[in-house]
This record gives sequence, structure tokens and C-alpha cells, in this order.
Amino acid sequence: MNASGRQLPPPVLLRAEQGCSAGKPWEIAVIIPARNESKRIEACLHAMADSVARSGRTVGVIVIVNDTTDDTVSKAITVLRARSLPHLALDLRFSPGSGGVGRARDLGMKLSQRIPHPPGLLMTTDADSRVDPAWISANLTELIGAQVVFGTVIPDPDELAQLRPLLPRHFLAEQKYAQAAIRLVNHLDPLSHDPVPRHRNHAGASIALTVQAFARLGGIPWQPVSEDRALALRAEALDLRIRHATAPQVITSCRLDGRAEGGMATTLRARCSQEDPFCDDWLEAAESLARRYHAKGRLRSLWPAPSSIWSVVHQLLGPVAGRWRGTRPDEFGTFGSFWQHLEATHPALARQHLRQSDAERELPLLLARLARTSGAAFGNHAGPRPRDMCHAHSAQ
Repeated sequence: MNASGRQLPPPVLLRAEQGCSAGKPWEIAVIIPARNESKRIEACLHAMADSVARSGRTVGVIVIVNDTTDDTVSKAITVLRARSLPHLALDLRFSPGSGGVGRARDLGMKLSQRIPHPPGLLMTTDADSRVDPAWISANLTELIGAQVVFGTVIPDPDELAQLRPLLPRHFLAEQKYAQAAIRLVNHLDPLSHDPVPRHRNHAGASIALTVQAFARLGGIPWQPVSEDRALALRAEALDLRIRHATAPQVITSCRLDGRAEGGMATTLRARCSQEDPFCDDWLEAAESLARRYHAKGRLRSLWPAPSSIWSVVHQLLGPVAGRWRGTRPDEFGTFGSFWQHLEATHPALARQHLRQSDAERELPLLLARLARTSGAAFGNHAGPRPRDMCHAHSAQ
């Protein structure tokens, strides 16, 4: 059973190997879930070994292979041995419908805490990804001020080149819109632990967290897809310090034949087959985006919330639903929980998803709003310092 409260049959262990520990306690554990990744697991683990060597830390690698029908396990063990990586490799079989990448990732992290002298830091990537040589070191730097770090995921350039003819004609508009939206959000709801440059992705291909954060989260959600986004929502609800960092980088596959239906490959395949696909879920029209994050930043600044919080909500967003009346803000415990409840119920925060062509039309409005907001911030001496603005431009 994990944070979702689901009681599921235990997996069947087909093969296990532990090796190359050399008696040194692990400072960091890296968990890599894998399923039918025979063609990619070797490159993944060689890249990880290079990053471990560059970090100068004692890092253990836990490979959780689940429901595979190829020789992923054998190839993984061969590389782990050849590169002398401290490791634990498991070949598991889950009962139908009882798990997937979320359960595998969760199991690996929990196993890391059952070894003698368990590591204090956890990192994870995917078997179809190759971490940058500085990935571990960059995550360590970011964890100084954060509890959960989502790194930057870069599409494999060779595979992306093959897909470019299939991409919809407005796809660049979404990228430009997202970059401007991130800068606007940074002005309206600034977070000292998550400054620009930053992104908004929550991909499982690059996550790092402290064991204390992992314990508070109650584990990784046991979802076959989107367990990474579910993890991010849970972390926000707990007011954990989340960093969307650009320094820890991972090159990942942009294949169209993914291992989990509904995952990244499914999304990419849908985008390539549609003339005008929807943008990422968090993007919306310029004024809606500005209203949402102006309210979020203002309400966050008042937390712990005074009893008059509902009147502030009314001023910022309009009338509050009747069932909120009489509810004390402290019943939510954290700002993140309060905000997620508000987003789910207040009509002014209902999301109207944007298509890529909408992003192209809305971009001038968003840039104008950004100019007004950043100008007002400087005029009130409440905005970011000039050095931060340089970082903001570097994120474009």
C-alpha cells in the first residue's frame, strides 16, 4: 500500500542482484524503472556511470525492471558490473493492473531505505534517458535550497529531427507562449527557492528529493502514467520547496511507441497527428493566467491566512461558493492544500485549455501584460533585481 491507499498483490521476484558496494555507505540512491528497454538501458547506465564518476560521491543505482519481455535485466546487470557501480537490480512481475512505472519507482526508493546506512538523497530518471555528466552534481546544488527538484528534460536531437516534419505548424508558438508565461508567473507569484531561470515540467526523467520529503509524500503514487505530475501536486499541497531547475539536464527519447499507454509517447503521438493540438494543461489565455497567479501570489503572501481570507478571495476572484462560508483557513494546514481546493471549486479559476493556435493569438496580449507587470514591479521596488531579469531573459 502506498500514498494512494491501494492494497495490491506483492510483485513476483524473478531475479535479483546486488553488487559492487565495496562496504561504502551510499550517499545517494538513483532509481531507474525499466520495461522492455533492451535497446536503451545500456546507454542510460553508461551515462549514469559518467555522472557518478564526475560527482565524486558514493552513489548506488537501483534498477527496477517490471513486466519485461526482453533482456533488459541482463543488459543492465552487465553494464552495472562493468562500470563497478554499487547496485541493486530486480526483475519483477506485477499482477495485471497492479502497477507500472509509478509503483516501480516507489519500490526502488523504499528499497533504498532498507539497506544498511540508507542514503539521505534520492534521485530518479527513466531507462530511455541519458543524464548529463553533471546531472548528479547539479541536483546536489539545487537540493541545498529545495526539497524536491525537477530537472530539465531535453528531447533526443536525432529523434526530434525525424519528428519535425510531423509537428503541428503552431508548435513553436506554444514554446514562446510558455516562456513568456513562466516570466509572468515569476513576477506575480515569486518563490525564493524557485527563481528564474526555471521551467514548469514535472517529468519523471529527472527528479531529486530528500528522504525527509519522500517520507512526507508517503511515496510515489502508484499510477501507470503521470505519477510524476501526481507527485508534484502532492508536494505542492504539502508546501514542500519545489525547484524547477535548468541545470540538471537529461536527454530523453521522443519515440512514438512508449511503454505505457497515456504516457509521454502517447501525448507526442497525439500532437503529431493533430493539426492544432492542446497546449500543456497549465497554459491558458493571458488574462486568465494573470488573474490566477496574481491571486495565488497575493493569497500566498497572507499565509498563514487571517480569518478575513474569504473577503480577499472575493475581492480578487469574485464571490466564494456558499459551502466555503464558515470554513477556517487553518483547516487546510498548508497554503498548497488551500490553493488546490480553491482552484478546484472557484468558478473564476476553472481552466479553459489553450490550443497552439490560441497561444499564437494570445502571445502579444501576454507580452503586453508581462511588460506592464514587470514595469509595475520595478516602480514599486517589489520586483526582481536586475540580475534576476538577466536570468529571466536567459530562460527564453
